[in-house]
Amino acid sequence: MRGYALFTGCLIYSRLPHLEAVSMKVLHKLGLRVERLEGFTCCPEPTAMRVLSRRAWYALAARNLAVAEEAGLDVLTLCSGCNATLFRVNEDLKAVGRSYGGGVEVRSVLRAIYEGVGVEALRRAAVRELKGVKVALHHGCHIYDELSHFDDVAEPKSFKAVVSALGCEVVDYPSEGLCCAAFIRPVDERLSLAFVKEKVEGAAKAGADCVAVICPACLIQLDVGQAAASRRLGLRLEVPVLYLTQLIGLSMGMSLDEVGFKHHSVRGGLAERLMKA
Repeated sequence: MRGYALFTGCLIYSRLPHLEAVSMKVLHKLGLRVERLEGFTCCPEPTAMRVLSRRAWYALAARNLAVAEEAGLDVLTLCSGCNATLFRVNEDLKAVGRSYGGGVEVRSVLRAIYEGVGVEALRRAAVRELKGVKVALHHGCHIYDELSHFDDVAEPKSFKAVVSALGCEVVDYPSEGLCCAAFIRPVDERLSLAFVKEKVEGAAKAGADCVAVICPACLIQLDVGQAAASRRLGLRLEVPVLYLTQLIGLSMGMSLDEVGFKHHSVRGGLAERLMKA
């Protein structure tokens, strides 16, 4: 199997380094060959940067793809925003036959695990069955470009299949498809936090013990944002938020500290709930 160059993006590098650490541990335990590669820059960000200068957005993304191609590696992203940029630019350049050489595939961590590892291997790797732990899924917006190439966008199954393979019970909730609204927080914080409040209240009402995410921006918004929503909008509930590889790490027997949970803002009750699993 061709190896991957790990593309963490800026947010994990600067604010969530524990996600890189736990992801590398989990991915190696699952048998994926993932390497840290020198030379990557910002992806760049797929919304504002693309509006400011589409040419610069394309050029920086193509340069990152060329760095991976020179190393003979595909790209594995931990951030859905990075995935949206690199996946889209990669597909566009392949379609028109422009250089770089087009020899790189871009995969989100979700797709790499779902297709490259498989749910049966996940079940075999689990030493702690998270039976009865109720998980609300949050896909986030930026993953949908890639989802359209390997899953059903209207009713995606891959995230649910991966989390269910760990023994968790995936719960449906009305606000599941709601954007985390991180991108509008600098412009309208109150509106952004209203999205957080609706998301968390919906997950809590469905009985979720935690929310699982596949994007670091979503993690920060839904985790740190709960405290702000409590202060400004009267949110009275707390639901911990976990990145996908943190949840997998727990199923592999890692402790909450080992997966970096101590760095999260909302932690209430999850340790006790895991003890009962």
